[in-house]
Order: sequence, then C-alpha cells, then structure tokens
Amino acid sequence: MFPFSQSQVKSLLRRLFYRVRSEIAGIDHIPRQGPGILIMNHTGWEEILFTILAVNRPLKIVGMRELIYLDEARSRARIFATHYAQEFGPLRSRLTVTLGRLLGKAIRRQLLEFGYIPTRIFTDTWRPVLGGNGIREIVRALEEGDLVLFYPEGGYKRDGVMRPFKLGLALILRLLERRGLRVPVIPGAQHTAGSISGSLHNRFIPRLIFGRPVVLSAGGDPARVIDNELILRLQEEVNALLPRVWPDHPPQTYCEGIKVIPESECS
Repeated sequence: MFPFSQSQVKSLLRRLFYRVRSEIAGIDHIPRQGPGILIMNHTGWEEILFTILAVNRPLKIVGMRELIYLDEARSRARIFATHYAQEFGPLRSRLTVTLGRLLGKAIRRQLLEFGYIPTRIFTDTWRPVLGGNGIREIVRALEEGDLVLFYPEGGYKRDGVMRPFKLGLALILRLLERRGLRVPVIPGAQHTAGSISGSLHNRFIPRLIFGRPVVLSAGGDPARVIDNELILRLQEEVNALLPRVWPDHPPQTYCEGIKVIPESECS
C-alpha cells in the first residue's frame, strides 16, 4: 500500500538497478545499531542510491525541505534561487516544475514515509527562518538511535569540487552533547556521478568508501570559530578518503570559503 516502507523501496531499487555494479569499502565502520551520522561529498543523486542499497539498516536522510513541497510555487522559486539548481539544465528545470505540480503531494508522502527529514535552504535573498529547519527532527532521530545520512555541503557539484560544509552539523553535535550524547560521525567519500546509463547499466564502476567513526566534542561555547574548526576537521576526513575512490579527483578549494579558519590550517 502507498506510501511504501523503506524496506519495500529498497527491494524495488535492487530489482531496478540489478545490472549496475559498484565497489563499496568500509561498510563495517557503520555501526550496526545505535545513533550515527553518515557524511560524504555530494555530486548528485547516485551516491544517495548506492548508500541506501549498501547500508543494511534503516536510514534517515536529511534533504531540502523544498524538494518535498514541489507543488508549492514558493518552494520551486526557492530551489531555482539556490546553488542547488545551478546544475539543472532546461529539461530538468521543466521536469521539476511539471512533476511538482502533478505529483508534489504524493512525492511528499512517500519521502516522509521513507525517512526523509526536510531542512530549509538559505541564500542571500532567502534569509533563515525560525522553525521548520529540521534540527529538532534530526536531534530526535539520533536520540532514538537512528542512523542519519547528512550532506553537509548543502548542495552538490557534479564536477566533484566540494563546497565548504555548513555549520548546521556542528550545531546538531552541540545540542546532542548538551543532552549527554556523543554521536559518532562516519565520514564517507564517493565517485558515482554519471556512473549509471539511461539503460540502467554502468558507464563506469561507481565507488564508495566509509572511514572510521569520528567522535568530536562541539563544546558548549557557541563561538563560530569553534564550529568552523569542527566542520573543517570533518571535511578533511572526507577529503582524505576521496583519493581512494577517485584518484584523479579535481583539486579541492573549500577552504577558500571558510573565512574564520587561519590560512595555515587550509594549506
């Protein structure tokens, strides 16, 4: 019955993509039970698919609130005003609008049933708002022992050049620590963008790797510099894994977008 459970969706995806091969390492680093946060570089939708299929426990996935409200003109406008939509071509833009108008409510019901946690996106023209940003839902899920998939760049680039990680992850870790919970963060890296052909075969073998869990203290001090240091440390963990799945990956420039960190730490 619609909406389908996460296990039903996984089963369907396995049947749909059974011809697509992949290489995945470090899966044993993902805790079999208890809370955990998976983070990785974001280049598109493929890494979400392969992570869903690789991880054999239920996942919560943090994503843009606007993607599950495509039936609302305001949400569509917000999407097209962000870096996220810069990768859209004319066809995908039209498809986004059409599918949103026709299937927006059904898409929303299904993604929420699957475990999607919506979070708001911000730009220079769309300022932050109170409430509805997904922070409470993410903290609650981790308190309940869930595994949460998080893309800290807050957007994706197909070319593999990571954007600076957003500070929201540090806020989440701090809120959890105040509640007496130190949650492991499992860094991941992937090279999957464009790996699946239109006929659902491989264009190349996609690769993912998960590193050892990292437990960091966000501390009680809300100073921005502390959050920046923590986020940079986590992004460096992802960057260190990247050559193992993408030997010729492009140079990373994310430190250029971090103004508080001393230049010596980005060299």
